[in-house]
Amino acid sequence: MTRSNRRSAAIAVAVVFCGLLATGPARAQDSVDAARAYYNANAGRIMAEYAEFLSLPNRAYDEQDIRRNAEWLREALTRRGVTVEILEVPGAPPVVYGTLDAAGGRKGRRTIGFYAHYDGQAVVPEKWKQSPWQPTLYTAAIDAGGRPRPFPKDGERIDPEWRLYARAASDDKAPFMALLAALDAMHEAGVALETNVVFFMEGEEEAGSRHLGDYMDRYRDKLEADVWLIFDGPTHQSGQPQLVFGVRGVTGLDITIYGANRYLHSGHYGNWAPN
Repeated sequence: MTRSNRRSAAIAVAVVFCGLLATGPARAQDSVDAARAYYNANAGRIMAEYAEFLSLPNRAYDEQDIRRNAEWLREALTRRGVTVEILEVPGAPPVVYGTLDAAGGRKGRRTIGFYAHYDGQAVVPEKWKQSPWQPTLYTAAIDAGGRPRPFPKDGERIDPEWRLYARAASDDKAPFMALLAALDAMHEAGVALETNVVFFMEGEEEAGSRHLGDYMDRYRDKLEADVWLIFDGPTHQSGQPQLVFGVRGVTGLDITIYGANRYLHSGHYGNWAPN
């Protein structure tokens, strides 16, 4: 069962995001302070919007599910001033692509790219206590005796032991809500964006990202950035946020082997039969 880890799943990414988009220690600290203050005052609203997003089924092999999620992201980013496009390649789920330029324009500014995927793994219904598309907040992890509880109101203290259960609550919808909250925090605090931002939000990661190379070939000119941050990885055992330099990957291949269809005696066939 997928669950959010701790409140750090939202605030840590938001703080990192805000700090990266500022220039110089003072501005970075302003951004970090803005993210923390906004979270503390609006945790209930953030969690409610997150639950709305989690209620959208996002099975990687269901085209209608995936497109509904892409449209939700497009609208959420557009409301926050991001210029959004839905990128397409034949036979592939859409990519939600967005740009946000630094104050004063793009020229001469560094660019940071953010990657996350909005599709989810398949669901095994018998492993769920409630519908995987019905986000439910628990007082603690279920295996630690947690019980369902109401969602918090704005200003209510968030207990770090609470767990939000829903499909893709951590892998990989958590970063989206954190990024959206960070944009809201910077806007409310009047913190100017000092770095250009590119968003690349994939809808096929849990199906093997089979068309990711096609997207990168077709839209290479849109993906120029000084650094890319991949918001899809394991949580540290301590529960604390972490930055990892270098992301593991997988290369798959098929091998076809031809050989005998029955046992061959070594005395007759040894050394020459492909046994």
